[in-house]
Parts: sequence; structure tokens; C-alpha cells
Amino acid sequence: MAFETELIAKMGDRVDLDEVSLDMARSADRDIQEAIVNYLQKRQAKWQPDLVVPIGSSATIFVANNRDQLFPATPILYVVDQRLLPPGALGKNAAYVGQEIDLPGMLEDMLQVAPATKNIAVIVGATPLEHYWQKAFQKAAELFAGRINFTYYSNLSFDQMKERVSTLPPDSYIFFLVLVRDASGVTLNADGALQRLHAVAHAPINSIFEHQLGLGIVGGRLYQTEEVGKEAADIAVRILHGEPASSIPPRLFERLPARYDWRELQRWKINEKLLPPGSTVLFREPTLWDRYRAWIITGFSICILQALLIAGLLANLVKRRRAERSLTQAEKQARHHREQINLLSRVSLLGEMTASLAHELNQPLSAIITNANAGAHLIDMGKKDPEILRNILADVVADGHRAHEIIQDVRNTIKKGDAIRHRINLNELVTNVTHVLRPDAVASSCEVETSLAEDLPLIEGDPVQIQQILVNLVSNAFDAMGQTPPSQRKVEISTVGSGDGEVRLSVRDHGTGIRAEVHDRLFDQFFTTKEQGLGMGLAIVRSIVEAHGGQIDVENVSDGGARFYCTLPVTEKT
Repeated sequence: MAFETELIAKMGDRVDLDEVSLDMARSADRDIQEAIVNYLQKRQAKWQPDLVVPIGSSATIFVANNRDQLFPATPILYVVDQRLLPPGALGKNAAYVGQEIDLPGMLEDMLQVAPATKNIAVIVGATPLEHYWQKAFQKAAELFAGRINFTYYSNLSFDQMKERVSTLPPDSYIFFLVLVRDASGVTLNADGALQRLHAVAHAPINSIFEHQLGLGIVGGRLYQTEEVGKEAADIAVRILHGEPASSIPPRLFERLPARYDWRELQRWKINEKLLPPGSTVLFREPTLWDRYRAWIITGFSICILQALLIAGLLANLVKRRRAERSLTQAEKQARHHREQINLLSRVSLLGEMTASLAHELNQPLSAIITNANAGAHLIDMGKKDPEILRNILADVVADGHRAHEIIQDVRNTIKKGDAIRHRINLNELVTNVTHVLRPDAVASSCEVETSLAEDLPLIEGDPVQIQQILVNLVSNAFDAMGQTPPSQRKVEISTVGSGDGEVRLSVRDHGTGIRAEVHDRLFDQFFTTKEQGLGMGLAIVRSIVEAHGGQIDVENVSDGGARFYCTLPVTEKT
């Protein structure tokens, strides 16, 4: 509870809490009360309290009736509804903190959100304490005489209560007053009983205590157990530090602003416009916009970016065509040819980037939708298993992070921002990439061999970008051996440490090699020797290598084929 948690937080090891359950509401028998008094007297022979804090109705009544015998000189801090304090209770070295339970106000809150209510069923037990609260409720109900029909369940067993609430007529409401023991003598846990009634109820339920919001009640201006407990802990600390209890003014809490459970408002079709001004609605389920706002905005942003890029290209084309009017016919034809090639290359590149991004985002977004639908289906079926729902939400979060990383990597690439660097084992990266490219190797009838140096130093860089280097070089090697007999198609990947702060990664094919006239332009943007190529792959590879502080080059091998190799600096040892 809030009192114990707050007290331990403020006092730590300096406080020794001895909790005694005195739930006298279960029995008013004098012999049992005397037995508990004898038990406490023997207990105090070895341990004397510095402060007694009776919390709740039963403990308050017991301590007030037996104080002279048990705690004649010990300060008392009562935490209860003030109406339960006997006359003169605060004049004997005692303090008080609590909130008066406003039963008429709670009934008004119920009728404000459900003005058509004609019947209110009151859930109350059969002990003397519960009879006290039933009389208090009946007095509060006099204000609504002639308008509302009240039915009290104090003469029923709990099973009979469940049967009654499951068959209530329309325009009914249930008030869960207090339930410790039913008419058949069965002792019950109040919160558990509330939840069991909620499961079968044919009408909305309301109650007294704030902590029961979320257990099945609609809500309103409730008794604030949390704040009362914290304030009681503060006063207890003052008393334990030597402040006389009688010098502390009684602390009476005002009613909380109204608070409601959104799920119950939806279940009973209660319009939120009927709630009191300033009400707070809790447990509201997020809409699709709330759940996927970032992804929706990202999708629209991509579409808008595409539209702006295409519009910019078209506008630039219009401007250039206007300028062409002042040129000669031979110049117009040459420029038109260059413009067409440039435009087609850029549009193709844009389409390829868009298709790639859509493909990468499709899987995590599909997984998010599937998991969200599964969670909603479980809830609709009534299977509210917290562990299953927690696992589903964990999957949604993981897929969301994956989509975010894909978008962030594209943004960093476009903005040329700093990549996230890690220490990388290049040999492990080569092994992983060869595993990923195995289907491509089979499709190209190529064999892949690796020669990896032992004790290769670690490098520092972006693992995704270093993988991109290797994937690009190996894919190009597959393409370069299109005219090579299948039995001779082989790609060799090797790593070696130079011993002077660098490592070398090389990819060798057995194709036709690199022609001398294209060697110097091989890494230029938009230069390609492939019929279907865009001329971006090796340009991107070179930019990544140089961004990591390395160099890349290519050479022809004497016995056929070409070898691409790049050197990368090793990470500094710490």
C-alpha cells in the first residue's frame, strides 16, 4: 500500500514495521476480540511500538475501543473516514488523516453519466460494519427517493449476487459498497469479488475507492487511497521524529476530480460529453493514427519527396527547353540527347531507390499489422493474457525499430550524415555475406572460396556499409563471369593484415578482366559497362571506403580475371 511504500522510502532502515491484521469486520464476537487483545499484550511484552497506525474501519474501531488497555501512552495516527472516529478520539495524543466518503456525491456522479437510470443494486455484505455502511448509504439515498429504486443485496450469498447482476433490467446501475462477508458466511476479497461481478454484470458498476478504477468500475470522484496513504506516511515521519501527535491538525482531503475508465464508457455506451467538466479519462486505447503515426508520416513524406523530385526534374526540363530555342539545330539535337539520357537515368535511380525502400519497409510494417491484429483478436475473444500481450507488443516494438533503422540509414545516406561506427571482425562479416549470397552464387553457377587471415585486427566502421561494399563487389564478380565456362567460374575472397595499421580485403573473379580504356573511369558516377547498369554501384563503394579512411583499386590478374581490393584502417586499441 501507499503508506508502507512511502514510509520506507522516507525512513529506510530506521523504521521497523510490525503489521497486524485486525479485520474485526469478520466477527463481532466479544470473546474473539478479547483473544486478540491478549495476543497483542503478550506481543508488546517484547516489542513496544513508537506509533500505532490503524488503517480502515475495522482497525480504527478496535484501537479506539481498546486503546486504554493496549496503547495508553503511544501516539495514534488514524487513517479512516472521519465519521468512524469515536468522540474525543483525537484528544489523546492522536492525529488524523483521511477523506470523508461522499456517498450522495458519488450517486450524483453516477446519475450524471447515466441520467436514464431507474434502478440501483447495492452490493453490501452481512457483517455489523457492512450494516453500518448500508445505513449510511440508505440515508444518502433519501435524496433520490421517488426517482430511483434501490435494492440491497446484504441478505444474499455471493453466488446469488452474481446471478442477480447478470439479469438486471435496462436502465440499471450497480454500486459496489463494501463486501467482506456475504449472508452465507463466506469471507471474500473485495477487489477479487468486484472483478468477478464485473465479468457477469448486465449493468455498469461504480464503487468508492480510487484504486478500484481499472478493476471494472466506471469511475467518478472517488476516495483517493493513494494520496491519503502518502500523507499518512508524512505525518507518521513527523511523529516518529518527536512532534506531538495532538499538535498536528487533522488532514481532511477534498474529493478528487472525476476520473473514468474509457473501456467501461465504451462497454456501456456512455457519451463522454456527459462527464463532469475537468474529468480525466484513463485506459484509452490508442487509435490507428496514435499507433502508427510515425510510419504514416514517413510514408507520406516519401510520396511527397518523390513528387517534389519529379516536379523539380520536369520544371528543370521546361527551363532548358526554353533555352534551347536560342541554340542552333545541331546543338539542340545534341543537348536533347544528353537530357534524355540524364533524365532517364535519374528517374530509373529514383524508381530503384523507391522500390528498394518499399521492399525493406514492407516486412516490418506487415509484421506490425499482423501482431496488432492478433492482439486485438485476443482481446475481442476475452483472452487478456498479460504475458501473451506483452510478447506481442515486444514484437511490435522490435519491428518498429527495424523500420526506423531502415529509414534512418536512407536519411543518413541522403544527408551524408555520420554513420554509427562499431568495432568489426572483418572475417566474421565475410563469412556472413558469403552465406547470404549463396543462393546468388548457385543461380550464377559460381563457386565462392575464402582465404581469411588468422588474428586479423578489428576495424572500426558501419557494419551495414562494409557489408554493402562486399555484396557489391561479389555481385559484380558474378556478373563479370557471364562468358566464362561454368566449370571455371570462381570468386575468391581474402583478408590479410598488413602489419602497419591496415587490413586488406580483396575480391577476385575469373572473368575477362578490366579493359585499359575504362580503368580510370570505373569508379565514376553513372559510368557502367553493363547494359542494364546505372553506374552507381562502384561509385557508392568508393565513397564508403573513403568515408572509412581507406582506399580501393582494381587490377587484372595474370592468369585471367580481375581483383578488386580495398585497404581499411584498423581500430585503435584501448
